[in-house]
Amino acid sequence: MNIFREFERIFEEHAIPYTFESKGEDHYIYRTNEEMRDAGITPDNVMLDFNLDQKNEALFLGMIRIPHSYRNQSVGAKLVLVMKEFAKENHWVIILESAPENLLFWQKMHFSTFLYESYGFWMMGYGAKNKLAFKVKWQQMKKYLYAEAH
Repeated sequence: MNIFREFERIFEEHAIPYTFESKGEDHYIYRTNEEMRDAGITPDNVMLDFNLDQKNEALFLGMIRIPHSYRNQSVGAKLVLVMKEFAKENHWVIILESAPENLLFWQKMHFSTFLYESYGFWMMGYGAKNKLAFKVKWQQMKKYLYAEAH
């Protein structure tokens, strides 16, 4: 499966305009032409922001946000299903940070919480046999993900 092609297929299927950016060898962003303003999130046009960590065999989902006029059409759920299929095929895990108000969505998508971070987000994962595997991968990935932001 080509995860990029599948994401683009979903955006095209729903006629969502997008541009793709590669922010380094493993950091990818899909943007739309609409600035989105959501509570607790800086206004911008990022729809999907993720890292593919070859070393740790993990996909880190930094953000998924659908433009307002395309919400409630299962676009987000379809994107998550593509990530889950990619993880299954490659024997990877998916790790993400969830705000408390989004926990129910991620639980419905079969993600489990494995850690509460002091800055108010729950760490969630998909694809490992136990929560310890998520914790180990998260500790390995975390320093590199946040180093990129500074």
